[in-house]
Amino acid sequence: MEDFNEEKFEQEENITANEIRDEIKEEVNETIAEETAAKEETPTDGDDFETPMAPKSRKNLWIIIAAVLGILAIAALVFCLVSGKCGKYKGYKKDRATGIYYQFFGDIHDTAVMPKTGDLVGMLFSLRAGDSVLIPMSPNEMLMDSLYEGDIYAALRMMHVGDSASFILDGKEFFKHFMQDTIYPFGDAPLYFDVKLYGQMPAAQFQQMRAEYENMLKEKQAAEADSIRAYIDKNKIKVQPTPEGIYIITTKKGTGAQPEPMQDVTVHYTGKFLDGKKFDSSVDRGEPFTFTLGARQVIPGWEVAVSKMHVGDKATVLIPSDYAYGERGNYGIPPFSPLVFDIELLSVSADQQ
Repeated sequence: MEDFNEEKFEQEENITANEIRDEIKEEVNETIAEETAAKEETPTDGDDFETPMAPKSRKNLWIIIAAVLGILAIAALVFCLVSGKCGKYKGYKKDRATGIYYQFFGDIHDTAVMPKTGDLVGMLFSLRAGDSVLIPMSPNEMLMDSLYEGDIYAALRMMHVGDSASFILDGKEFFKHFMQDTIYPFGDAPLYFDVKLYGQMPAAQFQQMRAEYENMLKEKQAAEADSIRAYIDKNKIKVQPTPEGIYIITTKKGTGAQPEPMQDVTVHYTGKFLDGKKFDSSVDRGEPFTFTLGARQVIPGWEVAVSKMHVGDKATVLIPSDYAYGERGNYGIPPFSPLVFDIELLSVSADQQ
């Protein structure tokens, strides 16, 4: 997309208007001179004598004056719209190619890189309508082909790295294509996209990094089964796994109640990797952890294991990544990481939630 230089545009508009005014002024002067010459060359018999050319000259003069005023009005309107000093949204200008209303802030980094389709862009942003703020995108986003004319991707392609801007988008179209919702809940309120574009990675480099990452995930996924088998052999685990592939090794048998779905349960736990490295522990914090069984407040492996325990039980639980944090991982836990938890069930609430 060609960069839009507002200052250059306004200068060209002003030069054009000035040239037109100069030409018209010259023509008016020539007409007045012709009328004056005609009066001087035509003999008069009295004060009420009028040359045949005078009415026509005055008519031409008024036509020229009207043309001047019309041109000045058009120039003023163009300047008004281009500068954003008037129009539908005060302070915002309309991009003629996309129909997007926009406003840039601070320095314009027009010599910096402009992102293209397929690039990975880094940004700080907010989407707001009325008093509501929506965040449907991640801070790092791959720039896609536009889903509709004047969408958020088209807005990002108007920017250079380092720019800060505000865009006004069609809220109904945005909700339809990005939120999969045909109802725009903010009525006629415009949808503002405020963004600071701080980084860009070319598509080729991004695709290479993604391919390397996907290969790494495949290798880790393939190695997970071997690592679980090695852990079982090393620790001489004899129990059979659950249908989910979870190993529950009871180290202390309790005599209390077995929890039921939607009951609050309180536990102490320590989480470790297969190599024994600890990553979390309620015991170390001295604060037991309480959650509602079956409410999806914990990883699926915990739901399975704790539902099979009784109050007073202690167990070591081996959970494959499918029932832990999967291919995404979580805060210091790499993708496809099987985990080991030492869990003690302390109590179960008397009433179901």
